[in-house]
Amino acid sequence: MADIRNRWLAFYSGHVEQASKEIFSHVEKVIIGTLIVSAGAHVSSADPAIELFGYLRHGLVGRGVELFGIFLLVLNFIDGLYRLARLNWHFAYQIAMTLLYVALSVRLIQLILAFRTE
Repeated sequence: MADIRNRWLAFYSGHVEQASKEIFSHVEKVIIGTLIVSAGAHVSSADPAIELFGYLRHGLVGRGVELFGIFLLVLNFIDGLYRLARLNWHFAYQIAMTLLYVALSVRLIQLILAFRTE
């Protein structure tokens, strides 16, 4: 029984632990980026109750926040693509992960905006 436990712990520390940390870190960055993009889209699409320094237009500030969020998403995407390229996986898998990343980001933005408008 101790042998099975030791083999599992060795497998976990060698393969699963690092991969799960990387995945959750990457997903966390995607969620933060989509929240920023959604917040910018909400500010630029609706007239919020908060006055922004009195002279800044809400649409302009919202677009700036959206661009910042998109910039963060692109940086996270490039980082993830670089890490996938280092693993020497098949190119088709890298393309599938790219499409999944883009689809997930767009869907998260839509979902967050749908919750904010209700």
